[in-house]
Amino acid sequence: MQSIKKIFLAVLVFAIIYFLLPYHVQMGLKHNFANVDDYKLFSEQKLKKSSTPKAWLLSENYNKKIPSQELLDFFNERQTCAFLVIQDGKIVYEHYMQNYTKETISGSFSMAKTVNALLIGKLIELGKIQSLEDDVKKYVPELTQIPSGKLTIKEVITMSADIDWHESYWNIFSMTAESYYGNDLDKLMGKLTLRDGNQQGKLWEYQSCCTQILGYVIRNVTKKSVAENANAYLWQPLGAESDALWSTDKNGMEKSFCCLNATTRDFAKLGQMVLQNGKWDSTQIIAADFIKALTTPASYLKDVNNHTVDWYGYQTWMINYENHQIPYFRGILGQFIFVMPDKNAVIVRLGKKIEKDDADPKYQNEDIRNYIKAGLEVLN
Repeated sequence: MQSIKKIFLAVLVFAIIYFLLPYHVQMGLKHNFANVDDYKLFSEQKLKKSSTPKAWLLSENYNKKIPSQELLDFFNERQTCAFLVIQDGKIVYEHYMQNYTKETISGSFSMAKTVNALLIGKLIELGKIQSLEDDVKKYVPELTQIPSGKLTIKEVITMSADIDWHESYWNIFSMTAESYYGNDLDKLMGKLTLRDGNQQGKLWEYQSCCTQILGYVIRNVTKKSVAENANAYLWQPLGAESDALWSTDKNGMEKSFCCLNATTRDFAKLGQMVLQNGKWDSTQIIAADFIKALTTPASYLKDVNNHTVDWYGYQTWMINYENHQIPYFRGILGQFIFVMPDKNAVIVRLGKKIEKDDADPKYQNEDIRNYIKAGLEVLN
């Protein structure tokens, strides 16, 4: 009887402590770590499939060439859900695993960061944002702890804002976890402060809050949600074949740094547009000069180890793989859209797992290279 009482008391104490914890900590404890189906946990804004959807054509070599067995085994080890390769505007290889199909939507995680940058480019083109040199506070009054004139959009879009923020999904008490699992992004924006140093516009540091700020810029200058902007300026003109979902907080604000959920084939259209310098078919969707800037490394920046930043532009990564210069969208669990101009190709990988090497000076490792290698094996 005594042991039962002790167990009951322990459970009661745990329950009391649990319900006193912040909402995002409760969510973090309950769901452990982010996964590709987390859109089911959150409210959402919908991007509707295009009123004039355009299906991908299949190459005459469709699925005739496949990656090596070694790489297919690697796909399985990393719980790959989808692998898609486009060349010359046609699908040359397509493979789904983990019960995925071409109709299954999956989380983008930080691939959404590049989508934010594309929308910023569009709003500059439309004159709704004057310049990347503009003061962020001009557009985002929600940043109550950041003084006017201290932070530019360019510093935010290049991850050189030097905000007092530590990027950590593993720490459920962190602001990163709060941004993901929390339900009040306005409150989080009000917590952000700048560090005391003189590193803004000089030091590159990956901070998801930067992209969330871009989301606020997009919403506030247009008076429309991030999803509505993405729908109007990307999903509709790209001929998206399926609806997509963008996860939001309780107030309807998108978790813009992540959480765009779409099919593999529709994600590929974003890559194809970047490949075509902002065009889809004959329509210029995003200005070509902005696409060039988006995919040009911010090499005037240094990281904390004093490495020259030749791997990041405007919310977009770059890698040189065997002399192929490749810009790419990237998510935390190995979500990738690789753009290969010299092959006129796009490679998309979605999945649930990736091995990381935090010691890699360019934040790249063999896993990333293996997906590019697999794509090259099926290309002409």
